[in-house]
Amino acid sequence: MLEWNVYVGNFNSGLIETHNVFDHWRFLEDCRKNAKKNGGDKDAFVEQLRRDLMYYYWSKCEWEIIIDHWPHCDRFRDEKVDVYDQVRLNWDKFVDYVWQNIGELKKKPCSPKARRE
Repeated sequence: MLEWNVYVGNFNSGLIETHNVFDHWRFLEDCRKNAKKNGGDKDAFVEQLRRDLMYYYWSKCEWEIIIDHWPHCDRFRDEKVDVYDQVRLNWDKFVDYVWQNIGELKKKPCSPKARRE
């Protein structure tokens, strides 16, 4: 199973936690479709990967956190950061990781229900 962790806020606990972007079932399924369709063309694969990441994780409040300076200082402004922004910080490494593990994406997917059990 692929793993790429980012920080997200947990609304239930009120804590900042780590989240594996590939635990998002729909994102993972779109990555699988992309691998099957564009597995032989890295440029097309990477562009579709960027679009899928943006579609599921960009500018949606449930995937955003606020980063603030510590200790607090009025000279620094807090910054809203989403999962898309976090992955894009290391985009080249993320792309290399996914491309090197494209075989994992081509494996038969399991249903969301099976993943929870």
